[in-house]
Amino acid sequence: MPIYEEKLISPLAVRFTQEHIKTLFRDGRIVEHTVEEIKTSTGDGGYDAILEAPFPDIEIIRFSGGAAERHWFTLDNRRLYCLQRAAAKLWPLRVAVKVQILYADPG
Repeated sequence: MPIYEEKLISPLAVRFTQEHIKTLFRDGRIVEHTVEEIKTSTGDGGYDAILEAPFPDIEIIRFSGGAAERHWFTLDNRRLYCLQRAAAKLWPLRVAVKVQILYADPG
């Protein structure tokens, strides 16, 4: 099994790992301005539109909170914020973004 896998997923299905985010990225870009830089392309795989962001793909992990609860989470909170804002603007379209799903290394 690979350490990660690329997949299309709705950014609205991913949860934050922090309650707050900084307003700037490390490179000095303003988070709110970056939302406007996100482009869309024709949908694929059951999605109406695919987001194309000006930053690297977010990395997500699946975490089990209980017997039946399994959710996607990311440490890339500022990028997720931008992607969720862009997806919300396209509502009611089904929107996806390419993500990197991280797996635990069993070795």
